[in-house]
Amino acid sequence: MSIWKRFFIIIIFYNFSCFSQDLYIDTWFSKNCKICIEKEVGISSKLPDTDEYAWHNAHVSLLNNDFEKANYYLLKDSGTNKKVKSIFKGYLMLGLKVYKKAEKHFHYKPLINDKSYNEIVFKSLSDLYFNKKKYDSAIVYYEKILMLPKTPSSLKNEVYENLAYINLTRSNFIKAEDSYRVLLIDYKKGKDSIALSRVYANLGNLYFEQYQDKKAKKYFDSAYVVVKPLRNFQLKSFITHNLYIVSEALKEHKEAVGYLKEYNVFQDSIQKENTVWQIAQQKEAFNIEKKQIEVDKKTAQRNIFIIITVAILLLLVVIYFFYKKLRQKHQQIGVLNEELKEVNALKNQIFSIVAHDLRSPVALLKQKFQVYEPKENKETITINKNVVSVIDSLSFLLDNLLNWSLSQSNLLFVQKDWFPLLPVVKQIEHQYQSLLQEKKIEFTSKDLNSVLIFGDMELFKIVLRNCLDNAIKFTPVGGNIKIYGVVESEFFKLRIQDSGVGIPETVLKTLFELDAQKAQKDTEGRKSSGLGLHLVKSMIELNDGMITIENNPQGGTIVNISILHKIIA
Repeated sequence: MSIWKRFFIIIIFYNFSCFSQDLYIDTWFSKNCKICIEKEVGISSKLPDTDEYAWHNAHVSLLNNDFEKANYYLLKDSGTNKKVKSIFKGYLMLGLKVYKKAEKHFHYKPLINDKSYNEIVFKSLSDLYFNKKKYDSAIVYYEKILMLPKTPSSLKNEVYENLAYINLTRSNFIKAEDSYRVLLIDYKKGKDSIALSRVYANLGNLYFEQYQDKKAKKYFDSAYVVVKPLRNFQLKSFITHNLYIVSEALKEHKEAVGYLKEYNVFQDSIQKENTVWQIAQQKEAFNIEKKQIEVDKKTAQRNIFIIITVAILLLLVVIYFFYKKLRQKHQQIGVLNEELKEVNALKNQIFSIVAHDLRSPVALLKQKFQVYEPKENKETITINKNVVSVIDSLSFLLDNLLNWSLSQSNLLFVQKDWFPLLPVVKQIEHQYQSLLQEKKIEFTSKDLNSVLIFGDMELFKIVLRNCLDNAIKFTPVGGNIKIYGVVESEFFKLRIQDSGVGIPETVLKTLFELDAQKAQKDTEGRKSSGLGLHLVKSMIELNDGMITIENNPQGGTIVNISILHKIIA
């Protein structure tokens, strides 16, 4: 990805998060609020905390993303329509990102069955799926909204803006441009300068993504002209920042510097506005609190002494009770921790001793069988090969067991440095060449040149050996194994892909846990202990990396190893 494309991603995200509209929902709640209609207080004004104003304060709090207060006022309200409340609860859950509960409220049966609520239901469900990034489902409901008779212009504009965003993220530039063109016509008719400048800027982003920098600059210039007389510093900051970037792309450095200066000025203005707004909010909160205190003062004075006395006594009793229980628990936990430390230390010591002491005789036995080469008896040769294979597996298991016990005992020495990836892969390939030839497995590696990995090379070799060993075990005769890499930001993702039997989804979820019940049979019917994968995860984490395993849709398994890297010439 080029540097300009990186800039574009930042621009489009900033654009949508800051300037997307959702005025329809706020207006809809106000239309279902008697206080907003009768007293004309506006959709952003809070009133004293009484039952009469509970619903009004609830939807105002929701508008301000104060979800705790919104829920508090909702519980106090007793007069609002259940269907309206269901929509409110859905948006409350949506704001808290509890999507399942939000969907449940939006699918409230009396609400769904009432056609007069179709517009708000479709809007609510489209918002839900948009926030969940289930864009295909969101598009279905956007299209339903556009098909409704007498859909408000403001709602249509919200739909077109979201459709444009979805198509832009999917690089479907033609559909995105169509949506922006519709918006452009409507905003020009309505003389909505803020919305118009935003659409010009979005069209600039659209052409910038397609490397049509000159055309992009024309639209950014149009946005700049429209927004210039306005006091919307946030939007001005956004547009001047885009102009700075596109001017740099066109190598118009003098203009770029000018726009950068303007951008910095607007950023300072935004900071000042935020400060003023915070002071105003604090003042408003103070006034509301003052009025509430005056309302409750007389009632509170009658009971305050008794309440405080009872509360203190109850608090002391509760504190004493919990202190006593907590002290007992701490004592029990302390004893159990000491016992657990002793057991773990003994376990790790036994594993280390057993693995270490068995390695030497197994290695000697392997050497004896490799030296001995019978000349005539083919049956003996086959038996010896099988014995050597068993000894190899035993030796590999002992190495894993020793390394795992050392890592559990914090005795594993880690020495990190930069090392080339390709020679390490070639070395591991060479070690498994005979097994690969025996099973007629095609092995290929690519995209590994010029890659330096940061970590402990020996530990990384253990990781690759285990991964390749598993790939060979679970790949049938005549299959293939590929090792290749992709760059993801500062990490290099090494992918080991085989055409083997794959992993059941139930096993995949708990693959890195040591559990004999999850053992899986390889192509020769042998069960794997799972120790290798557990060891691999530990080794990767010691190298500040990460490992994930997934099933290949075409069959087999893909192991993804992400680790710090740099590319050399």
